[in-house]
Amino acid sequence: KGGAGVSKNRRRAPCATGGAEENSFEEMTMAEIMTGKGDYFPGLVPLIYAYLELIDCDPATLERVSKYLELIRKRALGELKTPATWMRDFVMAHPEYKKDSFISEGIAHDLMIACKDIGEGRRHEPTLTGDVVIEPIDSLSAYDVKLDSKRLTNKQTYDLLQKYMKRSGFAGADEKKGEEAAKATP
Repeated sequence: KGGAGVSKNRRRAPCATGGAEENSFEEMTMAEIMTGKGDYFPGLVPLIYAYLELIDCDPATLERVSKYLELIRKRALGELKTPATWMRDFVMAHPEYKKDSFISEGIAHDLMIACKDIGEGRRHEPTLTGDVVIEPIDSLSAYDVKLDSKRLTNKQTYDLLQKYMKRSGFAGADEKKGEEAAKATP
C-alpha cells in the first residue's frame, strides 16, 4: 500500500490519502478549505466540530463557538462581507468621502469607532456578522469547565469526521452550487 517515499503516518491518516508524493497538494477555494471538498478533505469547520465533540465540549461553549463557525462558513461561501469589504463600503458611504481615495481624519475616526463598537457588541452589522450578535465574554466563568481528553482509533476519527462532513451546512461549495443548479433546472 502507498507509494515509495510515503511515510507510515501519511498512509494511516484517515482523510489525507495524498498521492505517491509525500507532500501532495491541490488548489482549493476558501469555501472548500473551510467546509470540505469531496470525500477526502473534511474542511476546517467540520474538523473543529469533531474536535469539540471529542473533548466533550460543554453546551454553552459549543453554542457560542457554533455561532462563530457559522459566521466563518458564511463568509467563506461569500454570503457575508469580509471585514475589508465592509470597511471599504463604510468609507465609500461616509459623507466626508469625496471619491478621491483620500481618507480624512474624520472618516478614519468614525471607522475606528464603528469597528470598536462592533467588536465590543455595541453595534450590530448584519452584512458583516450575520446573525451573530457579539456579547461580552464573562471572564469569571470562562475557565471553570474541564474538557475531556481521549484517544481515538483512525476508524473512530474517520467516522467522527464523516458525521460532520455530511451535515447539510458543510456541503462543499461545488456541491452546493451543483444542488442549486439542479433545483433551478425544470
